[in-house]
Amino acid sequence: MRIVAIDATRKAGVVSHSVDTAAIAAEACGATVERVRLYDLEVRYCTGCLLCGPTGICQIQDDLPDLVGRIDRADAVIFGTTGYFRKADDATRAVLDRLSGYFAGNGQMRLPGMSTKDIPQAGSARAVKRAVIITACAAPEPLATFFGYTTGPVRELRQALGSGGIRTIGSLSISDTWRHPEMQSWEHERAESLGRILAGKI
Repeated sequence: MRIVAIDATRKAGVVSHSVDTAAIAAEACGATVERVRLYDLEVRYCTGCLLCGPTGICQIQDDLPDLVGRIDRADAVIFGTTGYFRKADDATRAVLDRLSGYFAGNGQMRLPGMSTKDIPQAGSARAVKRAVIITACAAPEPLATFFGYTTGPVRELRQALGSGGIRTIGSLSISDTWRHPEMQSWEHERAESLGRILAGKI
């Protein structure tokens, strides 16, 4: 089991610690985890040129193709991001904006220079990759849930990952980080549980 753990936060905080906790739990179950800090990469927004359609190649020269390659080689993904006003942060949204363009409709990675018609189809490809999502916001409950500060980024991530053939099987939404900047015991236990679920041990 190969897992890529993507930390899409600017600084180490409750989301980073939760992603690492899930990764450690997965490793304890025998998984191999590759850790990626999204802010160490250069990923730009889609320009809408539409050249990826006929060519299968995104024309933007940045680090996203390498990140997509890591995801393609993995069996599962841990994705952690901070929520801002019901949306994932800018770096995460830049990834989500372009992620699906690298995959055919059944979840297989697109090959450079080949259209979806040229790719050998495998119906099980979409079910292979799984993901867990971790997000956090400063707002307390019940405001965080009522206004979608935690549920919004999870929904956005789930839809974008799904379009790339990655099925979300669990999530952790942390609220009130303004008053509780450190991980609480239940958050730690939930992150560990997500790591074990992703590794197939629960």
